Amino acid sequence: MNVIKWLLRGDESVSFLTRKYLTDQSPIQENQGFIKRYLDLYHFERHMFGDGVYGPKWISTHYTMLELKYMEISFDHPIYQDALLTLLKYEWQHHGMYNKNRHQDMCIVGMLLSLACYGKSKDPKIEQMIDYILEHQFLDGGWNCTWEFKNPKISSVHTTLSILEGLNEYVMNQYQYRIDEIKQKIKEGENCLLNRHLYLKSSLDGPIDKHMSNVHYPPRWKYDFLRALEYFSNKNYPFDHRMGNALNHLKFMMHGPYLKKGSKISGIIHFQLEDEKFGRFNTLRALKVIKTYDFPLYKKLII
Repeated sequence: MNVIKWLLRGDESVSFLTRKYLTDQSPIQENQGFIKRYLDLYHFERHMFGDGVYGPKWISTHYTMLELKYMEISFDHPIYQDALLTLLKYEWQHHGMYNKNRHQDMCIVGMLLSLACYGKSKDPKIEQMIDYILEHQFLDGGWNCTWEFKNPKISSVHTTLSILEGLNEYVMNQYQYRIDEIKQKIKEGENCLLNRHLYLKSSLDGPIDKHMSNVHYPPRWKYDFLRALEYFSNKNYPFDHRMGNALNHLKFMMHGPYLKKGSKISGIIHFQLEDEKFGRFNTLRALKVIKTYDFPLYKKLII
C-alpha cells in the first residue's frame, strides 16, 4: 500500500497531520481520534489530567498536554486552555523558584513555555520565563537543567532542544518581549546542536548516548536525533552539512518509506497509541524530514 494512504488510514490525528504536512492541504482540525480520547480523560473538577500536574509520568497534565500539542489540538480548545492555567499556576511560581533553594527545572520551563505560547497565553509569567531562560544560557549556546546544583561546563542536548522548541513557539506566535535577543539566542542554541551533528559526542566519534540514536514517540522530555531533525524541518531551516550524519542515520533506519514505532520510554500511559511493527507517527515524522532535506528521495518513497 502507498505510504500516504497507509498514514491516512490511521487515527484521525495522524490523518490530519499527514494531510497538512505531506499532501500540502489545509485540513480543519476536528479534535477527533486520539485527541478526543485524551480530552475525554480530563478531570474538570480538578482541572488536570491523570490526577497530577507534572507526575505521574506519563499521564499527568504536563505530558498529556505535550501530546495534545504535538497532535495540534485547536489552541483555543476549552480543555487545553483550562489545563494550561493549571500548569502556569503550579509549574511557575514565585518568579521561578521551585523551593527556597532551587529554581524550576530548565527543561520544564522550556516545555511550559512551548505549551503556553502554543495556547497564545497572555499570562505575564511568560516574560518571567523568558528572563530566566536568557539569563542562564551557556557559553556553547545551549542550556542545562543542572546549571544550579551540579555546575556543569557544557550544555545538555535534552534541555537545549526543549528551550529551543519553547522559544521558537514564542517567535511563531508573535510575542515581542526581548524578541531580538531571543532570535539571536535561538541561532546560538541551534548551532550548539548542529556542532554536535545533532546526536554525536563533541569528538564526533559516536552517539552521545545510544538512546539518542534511536527514535521514540512520544519523545516526552527526552532528546533523540529525529526529534532534533523534526525541529529544524518544522521551521524549514536550510540544510546544514552538520545534519548529514543524522539524516543518513534516519535513512538507514527506515524500511523503504516506513519507520518502526520505536522503543518505549517506561512509565504509565493513558492508552496504547500504536501496536503495529511500523509506527505511523514516526513514519510521518521521518517523511516530514526527508521531504524538507531530500525531496527527490521523498518523491520516490511516497509513490
